[in-house]
Amino acid sequence: MPLDEINNVSDAKSENNVVFELINISKSFPGVKALSEVNLKLMRGEIHALVGENGAGKSTAIKIICGVHKPDSGKMKMFGTDLYLKSPHDAFMHGINVVHQERNLVPTFSIAENILLEEFSKNSLGVIKKNKINNDAKKFMDRVGLNLDPSMNIEKCSAGQQQMIEIAKALSSGAKLILLDEPTASISISETEHLFNIVRNLQKQGVTFIYVSHKLEEIFAIADRVTVFRDGENAGSTTNIKDINRDKLISLMIGRSENIKVYRHRNLLDKEIVLETKDLQSRGSQKKKSFNLREGEILGWYGLVGAGRTEFARALIGSDPASRGSLLIKGKTVKILSVSDALNKNHMYYVSENRQEEGLFLMHSVAKNIASTVWNKLKSKIGLLSFRKENNLAEEYKEKLSIKTPSVAQLVSNLSGGNRQKICLAKGLATNPDILIIDEPTVGIDVNTKAEIHELIWKLSQEGVSIIVITSDLPELIQLVDRIIVFRDGEIAGDMENDQDYEIQSNLVMNLILQETKKSENKN
Repeated sequence: MPLDEINNVSDAKSENNVVFELINISKSFPGVKALSEVNLKLMRGEIHALVGENGAGKSTAIKIICGVHKPDSGKMKMFGTDLYLKSPHDAFMHGINVVHQERNLVPTFSIAENILLEEFSKNSLGVIKKNKINNDAKKFMDRVGLNLDPSMNIEKCSAGQQQMIEIAKALSSGAKLILLDEPTASISISETEHLFNIVRNLQKQGVTFIYVSHKLEEIFAIADRVTVFRDGENAGSTTNIKDINRDKLISLMIGRSENIKVYRHRNLLDKEIVLETKDLQSRGSQKKKSFNLREGEILGWYGLVGAGRTEFARALIGSDPASRGSLLIKGKTVKILSVSDALNKNHMYYVSENRQEEGLFLMHSVAKNIASTVWNKLKSKIGLLSFRKENNLAEEYKEKLSIKTPSVAQLVSNLSGGNRQKICLAKGLATNPDILIIDEPTVGIDVNTKAEIHELIWKLSQEGVSIIVITSDLPELIQLVDRIIVFRDGEIAGDMENDQDYEIQSNLVMNLILQETKKSENKN
């Protein structure tokens, strides 16, 4: 057979393996061109990474693929046939499913009911046979290695288990394409390994995945090919993961090489202790914990998912008031009984990791969100809120934090995850805190925005703000903080200076966690 005929046969086979395509897709929102003629081609049984900075258009593309948004122009194809999606349900019925960073499960339902929700909701007037639902759901649970009782309530499941339930739910639709959006943001190391194993097994069965993550090490560990978006456009062509390195990938994402800043080690033992606890306990943080924080210090709290860091932070800020032990601010014992006490009486502000539900008013403007913590200071002489002052404050922080928005009047729901995180920080900074607690400051954020937030945290510490950074990102921890406290099973397992030698510090931190794990196993 002539060479050109061989090539034609090869191309035909390749095209037969195309599961899904975006072809010249464009989408605009008020004041924002989110996507401009982007293309994406997915092959059967591949794990395809989609990467880019916050605001690059990934989320918009995902919403188009799963039927939330309709493109302004361009077209979609599935198995070579034009595809028009009217809704997420329509996408689900075509075998297109998305597993979001925020879980999309019904908390009052059982595992089985969640997995087969679409199926039994069709027959809402009929009799629901629990045994049949449980038996049918168990087949999909087995495919994702979920060894639980199908009748168990969803609220009793861990974050990693809930993620497996969402994948099982996708499989119940006969999933051809599953989109994983920041899938490891809220799960443990062991759950991440389990996720990877399940994804690879399903890949062998012909399921195609889009894998969206800002953790580039995961991209290189799991993906076959990678597509990069930058400023709403394709940044180069789709590439085999073996043919690209980290530096090249980052260059495609941000348009230049990565500039990793090394923050110098600081000895702050001569600085005043501004926050201290002695055997502090609360209803949600029941084990005694003692620590201190110095003026201008960046203190890192590290631990695996469920280690008790956020629960302890809530005790400090009065969201879950302390029931025993002592809390001291600048050497003086205080009682913090509410978030208002923490902020207004003790100048302590907490930036929640749950920015969707606790950190932001998504259907309000950037200006309203930033000003919401200091409205009482923005009143006019007659006691009414001054919209001029509100807008001026928002413009100040838009500039200071490089928030990408066409206007401070823009709804926060229209902004990317990185810009939403900056708005959460702006809300806190507007209060001029002495103590700032930031929970997972860069989860789900691209490398460029992460660097900007690190620089902001460093500058604030130099200005005398004392900062607690709660993070599950070990490289971030060692790059940024002055001192590290390691949490395990609701306790403080260790407290160490950070000399910023990654190999040494990471070994010390993980040894503490593993030692505590062995202790727990021995007790059992």
